[in-house]
Amino acid sequence: MYSATVFIISKRKELSIKYKKLIEALEQDVYVIPSLSDALGQIQKIEPELLIVSDTIDENLPDFCAKMRALTFNVRPVIIAVSKSSDVEDRLAILESGADDFMDESVSAKEFQARIKAHLRRYLENSFNPVTFFAQKSLTVRALKKLCLSSKGSAVMFAKIANIGIYREIYGEIAYQKVLQTIGAIVNSSLSSQDFAGHFFDDEFIIITTMQKAEKVASFLTFAFDNVLSRFYSERDFENKFTLLSSDIKEEERETLMRLEVCALEVSEGKFSGYEQIINALFELIKLCRNKNESSYVIDRPKLYGEVKKGQAKNKVMIMEKDDALSLLLETLCRLNSIEVKVCVNYEEFFDTYRDFCPDVVLIDYGDIDTKEGVRLSKELKQQQNQSAKIIFSSSVHDKKEILSAGADFYLPKPYEADIAIKWIKKFLSEI
Repeated sequence: MYSATVFIISKRKELSIKYKKLIEALEQDVYVIPSLSDALGQIQKIEPELLIVSDTIDENLPDFCAKMRALTFNVRPVIIAVSKSSDVEDRLAILESGADDFMDESVSAKEFQARIKAHLRRYLENSFNPVTFFAQKSLTVRALKKLCLSSKGSAVMFAKIANIGIYREIYGEIAYQKVLQTIGAIVNSSLSSQDFAGHFFDDEFIIITTMQKAEKVASFLTFAFDNVLSRFYSERDFENKFTLLSSDIKEEERETLMRLEVCALEVSEGKFSGYEQIINALFELIKLCRNKNESSYVIDRPKLYGEVKKGQAKNKVMIMEKDDALSLLLETLCRLNSIEVKVCVNYEEFFDTYRDFCPDVVLIDYGDIDTKEGVRLSKELKQQQNQSAKIIFSSSVHDKKEILSAGADFYLPKPYEADIAIKWIKKFLSEI
């Protein structure tokens, strides 16, 4: 649930206190501001959703409403004018100057609350996504800004659907909207009325909850998403655990099925000076979920720091290619790019060479069309425990489904430019 921020701008203390109590009973955040100079500064800083302006201020009320409407064009808060006057001309002048509503000071407490609720409901309904029922990005950013100013500790969670762009390209817009609708239902069912869920981008979401609930929510979201995943894919694609985007004559990286990546960190008073720092911290944290085959989550916890030796950079490539000329060319290009390289020309000696060299990327050729040595090696390599090397599979036999099903991470049909192979080798090395 999103708590709106309401500013009461009035010099009459008793009136301000009365309105403040009535609005706080609606579980909204209220600030009482007696001076115009303070009001202008606070509006830019806090960006309230609703302004209640009394005619007790030291300025003509219609002129002030017009000024507020001009200064808050990017926030567009609801402006309600309150006055002792019940004259029709005064009301019209205030409404025409930019106010959204006019209330007489004699209005009853119940009517006052009902009209405030109606304005906030319309304001917030226009700020929610009609597919997921999450808040749109503008409201999400505002919620994070308020969190930075709050003294109350909370957990901020970031969730993204990996590979949904590929899914959208293959299955179309209607299927894509169905995925968003489903994730919206899953997230909303896991949150209480005090929690908040909003978009950061179309398929990336921010959730604000308590730190005690964060891990339970993350665990439920990843579990539920993986359990409904089969509904979004054809039976063939779901069994293969990957999708094919292009034809067999074009190179393609192995595109796994969608998965939900979730991370959470604690936001306490003074920990972050702005919402941008929270977003940057979440972006760094969620990188730990990269390269997983299934949905996963990570929770940021207090850490003990100490001196840790950096691991050796990943820079080893092993080439299994029977074509001597192509093998020599690839080996030479690897050395020119400062990549440590080992060439193996015998399929029978592949695993002995692999264990001795411990490569980070392996380039395997299909081999003989009848014996399919390369396909066999790829399958056995993927089945080995602690095997983390990326597999680039080159082949003059154009059967992308068979090759990617054997565990290859990238399909490279022959003939190919050697520079393309080097480009993908360098890309996989940088990701490990």
